[in-house]
Amino acid sequence: MAPRWLPRFYLEGFRDPDAAGDPALWVYRAPTGQWRETRLDGRDGADRDFNAVSDPALAGGPDPEERFAADASALSALLREALPAGRELGAADRALLARFLAFLGVRRAPRAARVAEAEASAGEEALARVLEEMGWVLWRAGAGGWFVTSSSPFLVSFPQQAADFVGTLDLQTPSSEVTVPLTRELALLGTWRRRGTLWRTAPEEALLELNFRTCTRALAFLASPRPAVPG
Repeated sequence: MAPRWLPRFYLEGFRDPDAAGDPALWVYRAPTGQWRETRLDGRDGADRDFNAVSDPALAGGPDPEERFAADASALSALLREALPAGRELGAADRALLARFLAFLGVRRAPRAARVAEAEASAGEEALARVLEEMGWVLWRAGAGGWFVTSSSPFLVSFPQQAADFVGTLDLQTPSSEVTVPLTRELALLGTWRRRGTLWRTAPEEALLELNFRTCTRALAFLASPRPAVPG
């Protein structure tokens, strides 16, 4: 079986909260050019499973469903219970979430297929340590808005630097930011401008910017609770 782009415990956080039963996730794929209501438990009739990695260069990589099988319940509780409730994470929970985000950042990056296994594993470990050190801003989607995710939801940006210099920068650069949609209602901004964890309601411009960043990194699909991206 081909590995999945994203584990079910993560995708479930982007389901339509008002839909009854399955399917409840809307997926956009460029080849079809349309949104389709989609199941999370594999193939839906004759339709190809949107979450199966078909790229031969990536198909031999680790499956996040298997990699985080032992931690799926804990990660699901963090994403959909602890963080939405505004509960500060302990060191162990923060480290666990950082490991999952590092997997997304390294294994689901647009150029992941070009990275050797040893380098990818080392990159995951290094990125997880950096993420633990960064300050975290948890953006809550305002009324009527939602966050979308994609097959490559982790983005590093350098908003205070000229685009010409981006290639020489890294996550240790003071102006660097990390953005990751966590659920339809919550997105993480990693920053060096603050420490600890802060919860904020995202104004419309912040929600649109975060969704824009997610869309720019999509390799195989977008996933949303509604058949649209706000804005």
